[in-house]
Amino acid sequence: MRLAIMGASVRAAAFSALEAGFEVVAADLFADCDLAARCPAAKMPPDPHAFVRWLAERDIDGWMVTGSWENYPDQMERMAELRPLLGCATDVMRTCKQPIRLVSLFSAGDVRFPETQFTPPPGSGWLVKAISSAGGLGVDDWLPGSPVPENCYWQRKIEGTPIAAAYVAAAGCAVLLGVTEQLIDRRWTHSQPYHYAGSVGPYTLANSRLAEGALAMQLAHAGELLASKLGVVGVFGIDFVLDDAGAAWVVDVNPRYTASMEVVERFTGMNIVAAHVAACTRGELPAHRPEPACYAGKAYLFARREVVFRRLPELQLADIPHQGDVIPRGKPICTLIVDAEEYGDVQRRLQQDAKRLESWLFADEV
Repeated sequence: MRLAIMGASVRAAAFSALEAGFEVVAADLFADCDLAARCPAAKMPPDPHAFVRWLAERDIDGWMVTGSWENYPDQMERMAELRPLLGCATDVMRTCKQPIRLVSLFSAGDVRFPETQFTPPPGSGWLVKAISSAGGLGVDDWLPGSPVPENCYWQRKIEGTPIAAAYVAAAGCAVLLGVTEQLIDRRWTHSQPYHYAGSVGPYTLANSRLAEGALAMQLAHAGELLASKLGVVGVFGIDFVLDDAGAAWVVDVNPRYTASMEVVERFTGMNIVAAHVAACTRGELPAHRPEPACYAGKAYLFARREVVFRRLPELQLADIPHQGDVIPRGKPICTLIVDAEEYGDVQRRLQQDAKRLESWLFADEV
């Protein structure tokens, strides 16, 4: 199968597809050198219409998307008319990004979802969230009396551990593939508050406060609701906050391949894109949830100031810029990847590798 993969950054999904034996053509905002070395990769402008034109010129058997495309259902509808879509139908994409629909769905299904409203709350303890967002962009603490952004809503802030669950669905059923802890508000990544900066997993095996089965049941039920009630198909993700009482609160739904799935692949050994294609084309699902075999993690390192990229070959890197690329302040430099025998070692080693990479890239500061 000749497969097109599109999104803001597609390297992880493209590598998964290549490992599964698919012929891949890719289009994203970076066309980093490790992606371009393994398959045809187009560097695209941040314009969804440009992706539509690109797809129209490709000879492919199907296409799938990664992050941020759920915010462009009109363009996805046009692309689905051009080439076969492997994934959620565009009306499902729209529903998954409508907070009021999610409140109704999860409340009726006894899944916790934070109090949500579309007018500014008078007090604190709320988040203001852009309706069209991904990766934590457009999320901030609400300060009463602040200017009201356009196209936003307010969600009661839930304190706890941010986790992400990965699933695959077909014919109204969903299988939970794995759970990761999200790296958010980690100063050593230089990311902005609430911005996604990486994942570590499997989370359930590392969490001693809860019975693993009890947490898995909560997460599995939420995924089954999306598959059975909304018709979600293929791989998808749900972001949760796990509170101190052990309750998992849904805070976002991502009806497509997600960034944490690369980590799930590493600790389970399963191929996520192969599972996605099997679900979308043949209605097939894995017979059971894959068992973790190790611990793994990834972290995005963001530029604390403008920097010219110089590669450090001793580290395990991905999403690697081209030699000499200028990375503006606040933009992602690359992805650090770690495997370890203990859960606690993963984030520690990611932080160590981030420090080593920064010492190389910012050697002029010494």
